[in-house]
Amino acid sequence: MTQEEFKKFFNNGFFEWQFSNKDYQKLWKEMSYDEEKYWGGFSREPLSENYSLPDWAIGPLSKYEGNPIFAPSKSGWDRGRFGGGVHNGSVVKKDGKFYYIYRGEQELPFKDRREYRDCPIDYICDIGLAVSDDGIHFERVGNSGFFRAGEDEKYSFEDACVVKYQDTYYLFCNRWDWLNREDPSICGVFLAISKDLTRWEKIGLIFPDAKIIHRNPVVIQNPDNNAVKINGKFVMYLNNGLIAYSKDLIHWESHSVKNLWPGGEGCCAVTDYSQKHKDKIVLFTGGHHTGHFYAIGEVLFSKENPEEPIEWLPKPILYAEPEYPWENGLSASPPHVPVSYWRDTIFFTGMTRFNDKWYIYYGGSEYYTCLATAVLNNEC
Repeated sequence: MTQEEFKKFFNNGFFEWQFSNKDYQKLWKEMSYDEEKYWGGFSREPLSENYSLPDWAIGPLSKYEGNPIFAPSKSGWDRGRFGGGVHNGSVVKKDGKFYYIYRGEQELPFKDRREYRDCPIDYICDIGLAVSDDGIHFERVGNSGFFRAGEDEKYSFEDACVVKYQDTYYLFCNRWDWLNREDPSICGVFLAISKDLTRWEKIGLIFPDAKIIHRNPVVIQNPDNNAVKINGKFVMYLNNGLIAYSKDLIHWESHSVKNLWPGGEGCCAVTDYSQKHKDKIVLFTGGHHTGHFYAIGEVLFSKENPEEPIEWLPKPILYAEPEYPWENGLSASPPHVPVSYWRDTIFFTGMTRFNDKWYIYYGGSEYYTCLATAVLNNEC
C-alpha cells in the first residue's frame, strides 16, 4: 500500500463513519463484503489448494462458541449507541485474573450545548475496566470510566493499548476534542500510568508537537503483555505509516516508515512468541482485507528492522461470517435487530497467553467483544 493509499484511507486521522450527518441505510449497504472496494492492496493471485499458514503466523484461530462475551451495559457510561458499544481495548493478566481495559461508547451527552450544535460527531467514549477469572466471563469494575471527569469531560478517550514494564502499567489511547478535532496539539495519543490497573495517573499527550494527528498506538509486547525493547528502545506502530521509539515509554519520537503493508492499521504487536522465530515480530492489522470490510490480518517484521515488513498473510486470520449476527451489525439475541451499521466487521481488541493457548479478543460490529483462541506452539 502506498503513502497515497494510506492517506486516502485514514484522511487526517478521521474516518467518514465518525460523522453524524450520515445515512445509516447507505452505510449499512456499503459495509458489506465487496471484492472490488475492499480488497485492501493484497495480491489477486489465487492461492494454492494446498495453502497453509506459514509457521511464523499465530493461528489458526477458533471462535468461542459462546460469543459474544461482553456487551454494552443497560444504562451506564458504556451503554453504547447505534454503531458503537464496548470494544477496542487490551487484555492483560494480573494476580491470576484477566483485566479487560476497554473502550465504552455512548451518545454525545452535551450535543445540545450551543458550542456543539454544529459538531459533526455524535458520540463520546471513555476507557473502563472489567475483570474475569477465566477470560470469558467479565464483570465491570466501578460505575464510571477512567478519564472523563472535570475538565476532561469534553474528551473522547478511545482504543486502548496497555502494556506492563517492571511494576508499572502504561495505558496508551486516542484522545479527541470534537471541537478541535484536527489540532494535533490537543488530539492524539494520550498516556496514563498505574500500579494496579484501577487508579491511573494522567501523563498527557505524548506527541504534543506533532504536525499531524497521531492515533491508534500499538507498543510491541511479549505474550504476557510486557513491553519489550527492540534494539534498546520501545517501539510503537501508529496510523498513516508512522512509527515511534522511546527509551522510557513516556517520551517518544516518531517518523514515517518507507514501505507500508496492506490490511490497514496496526492493532497489536507481539514478539518472543516462539523459539524458532524469537527474532521476529507479528503485527495484527485491522482494515479492508481481500473483500472483507474489516478483518484481522498478520504482518511479519524482524527485530533487526521493525520498520520493514518481511511478508504478510494473503488472507485474513479472522473475518466476519454470515452465521454470526453480532459480526454483521445485528444484536446477539433474537430477533437479531440492527444495533450497528458495521456489517462484515471484526476488529482486533487484545491478546494474552493462558494455559498454552492464545486468548485473542475482537470486536463484533464495533458493538460487542468476542473471543477466539489458538494453540500456543512455542516450538515453531
